[in-house]
Amino acid sequence: MSIEFIGFISNNNSSETVVRQGPVLDPTHIETVAKAHENAGFDRALLAFHSTSPDALQVAQHVLNTTSRLNVLIAQRPGFTAPTLLARQFAVLDQFSRGRVALHVITGGNAAELRQDGNTLDDKDERYARTSEFLDVLKLEWTSDKPFTYKGRYYQVENAFSQVKPYRPEGIRIYFGGASDAAIDVAGKHADTFALWGESYAQVRDVTSRVHNAAVRQGRPTPRFSLSVRPIIAPTEKQAWEKAEEILARATALQDKTGYRKPADGHAT
Repeated sequence: MSIEFIGFISNNNSSETVVRQGPVLDPTHIETVAKAHENAGFDRALLAFHSTSPDALQVAQHVLNTTSRLNVLIAQRPGFTAPTLLARQFAVLDQFSRGRVALHVITGGNAAELRQDGNTLDDKDERYARTSEFLDVLKLEWTSDKPFTYKGRYYQVENAFSQVKPYRPEGIRIYFGGASDAAIDVAGKHADTFALWGESYAQVRDVTSRVHNAAVRQGRPTPRFSLSVRPIIAPTEKQAWEKAEEILARATALQDKTGYRKPADGHAT
């Protein structure tokens, strides 16, 4: 099986250890990092979502316009945009970019942050149930050759239809993450790629096994898996751990100054 290398394009030059000096939305930084990804041979780059950040869908449009080969992975949250509309937005962008678009579905685990966007559905299992309905409708918009009606608990549409479809016959890939039982069930039904962090071998085996079993229950093939890590490189393991501790100390010292936080959904912004 082929390996896909996925990078990350931030909206400005900042991180846990770098204090932002320029604007929140820095087009020059975005263009430079996007082209660096493409020139380095990355397959895809993530555009993350947060309730206070620039809209990832629009940033992705700029990235696609400034590159010719790099694919993008656009994080979006169910509950903020109607699934019929988001499906058409993604299909249009996929057509313009000739199939370089993928969707990263972030249900969100931090209720306080979600409320910043007016999302008051606090129960996590309910949010995943809504995500499943959202993806039901999204996929129908992408695949249905005639108007369809959908009546769920969270979404109801009548005679919905999209004239524009994804660029490729196989459609737009859906990336998905989450460790709860509710999240795993949704992954089994909808995910093309399941995203998880670089945890212990035992934890990774456990999650991938649960996702596989959930897909089997849905009669679907096992999704591909994405493992997110931040390599810390040094001549020896001891020096790498020392370097990691030094990075952590700098990040902790700068946290209040930068306002930089790792969101609860696990994807930096």
